[in-house]
Amino acid sequence: QAGCYKCHNASPEVPEAAAFNSGRDLIRIYGCFGCHKLPGYENIRKVGPDLSTVSGKLTKEWVRKWLANPKDFKSQARMPQFWWNSNNSGSTGNTNWDKRNAAEINAIAEYLWSKSKPKQLPPGRTNGNAVAGKQIVETVGCFGCHAIGPIQEAANQTQIRRSHGFNLENQGSKVSQSWIYNWVKDPTQVWPETKMPSLRLTDEEAANVAAYLSSLKNPEWEQRPLPEIDQAALDDVTLELLRTNSTDIEAHEKLKDMTAEQKNLFAGERLISRYGCFGCHNVPGFEKAQPIGTELTEAGSKLISQLDFGFLPIEHSRRAWYEQKLKDPRIFDVGRVKRPEELLKMPNFRFSDKDVEAVSGVLVSLVKDPVPLEMRDKTPQAVADGRQFIAEKNCRGCHLIEGVGGDIRPTKEQAQWPPNLNTEGFKTQPLWLHSFLKDPGSVKLRPWLTARMPTFHFTEQQAATIERYFSALDRVDYPFISTDVETDTQRLSVGADLFMKLQCTSCHPTSNAIPPGKSPEDLAPNLQLAHERLRPDWVLQWVRDPQKIFPGTRMPTFFPPNDKGVPVSPFPNILGGDVTAQIQAIRDHLFITVGGGRRAPRSGTVTK
Repeated sequence: QAGCYKCHNASPEVPEAAAFNSGRDLIRIYGCFGCHKLPGYENIRKVGPDLSTVSGKLTKEWVRKWLANPKDFKSQARMPQFWWNSNNSGSTGNTNWDKRNAAEINAIAEYLWSKSKPKQLPPGRTNGNAVAGKQIVETVGCFGCHAIGPIQEAANQTQIRRSHGFNLENQGSKVSQSWIYNWVKDPTQVWPETKMPSLRLTDEEAANVAAYLSSLKNPEWEQRPLPEIDQAALDDVTLELLRTNSTDIEAHEKLKDMTAEQKNLFAGERLISRYGCFGCHNVPGFEKAQPIGTELTEAGSKLISQLDFGFLPIEHSRRAWYEQKLKDPRIFDVGRVKRPEELLKMPNFRFSDKDVEAVSGVLVSLVKDPVPLEMRDKTPQAVADGRQFIAEKNCRGCHLIEGVGGDIRPTKEQAQWPPNLNTEGFKTQPLWLHSFLKDPGSVKLRPWLTARMPTFHFTEQQAATIERYFSALDRVDYPFISTDVETDTQRLSVGADLFMKLQCTSCHPTSNAIPPGKSPEDLAPNLQLAHERLRPDWVLQWVRDPQKIFPGTRMPTFFPPNDKGVPVSPFPNILGGDVTAQIQAIRDHLFITVGGGRRAPRSGTVTK
């Protein structure tokens, strides 16, 4: 699949290329573009949290333990390991790496705390019920983006989407219950640029969720002692960094005049610059810093002679080198004598073998060989833009789109599955979809669902990107549509009769209330909204053959085909048994009468 990119470089995914798509997804969620220039990742937000307010969220002690080895705290951590790797462990020459690493980590933490300006958040409620909170987390849709504890290897797109948000394990050993309350209540008040949407939790629900998440702890981590900071090691680090812009004599003189605090702040700032922390995080003082990694735009065409294989007995090929670099980025330093500042800096992501195979496959696909225009991917721009956007928002974590996704389904009963969005462009009217995307909490389409469509606070342009995507995918008009339906009184009467005979309201409520005695397994979407929500032509096809649109749907087929494949009506004496006429009558009754006597709009327009 490494050759896919040559033709599909404008598309965020390639059909039937699971490994290649997984590799591109891994590059996106691990933030490789933060250090390396990579085509297709130019305008994506940094993947790590904002560190300008870190002291209001975490303790300095927690940060020091975390930086030492993120996966010690969280098995699914995406933060890579910078210290205690192949080239900075044990002792080499005059360097005791245990002492030096601890000094470097502490210096970075001290710098971050010196620049941190925590937000003044309201006091969070800490009187929640953890049992109730667990139920909320398991039902409202958190597992579309989050997991708790270990999950399968991530070189699988389902698990990648389940890892879209951070893993929730051990949260009680990381942040306070009050902070969690404010975060789940309104993520944007804590971090305006967050990807986390709002689930519109009530105060009580937020308090319960905070109580549950704060109960997830790692006692061993909390009790683990921090190493003492060796002042000689701090001096060595500071002196080395001073030498980059001073003579040896000048560096020693400057070091003599520095306090321990000054050494930490100076070293912390320079180390952040060396390791490129700002590639993933917003770090005060580094707002205009440039990525530190090698450009990978043409990684697949790089000359073998430009790759340093060190002393490793591996095949001298691009693929072998990239695979080794991803498995252990600094192993090429082994056996060499280097000063600390000369060592390789790329951190270790602890990728699985499948991850390595997927990401390296993408890298070797990035070639400069020109491809004739007629051979390139012809995906419409609206579809390509939409696919990119739904990947960034992880819509497939909950929804089935283009036959892919719905990853939350294994955690729920079928009646609680979020809706299938195949044919969404042909199905929904643009104005309704626009309104729903902007304010999903105002619509009670499936009141029995426990999972909630989150409020993403979409801009007009973002909502329009989704609408154009679905419309282009289904090749339907956008934003103007015709919604003409029959208003003949006799036709509406026939439609009402068929509507009653088919017992449509036995499954479809016509109000926001759940009918007495009904369980979620019995219910289907509220039909009172059909006249403003659905496209008339889609309704005709849906009623004629629901299984053709959504295989496996619970919607029954009322007009089954005969031996010749022709749909047959169960009511041969109504409209002469004409299936098309009967379905049109049902649709017209649905739009005019069930819709409250209001005619559906003839056309609609939204932001282009």
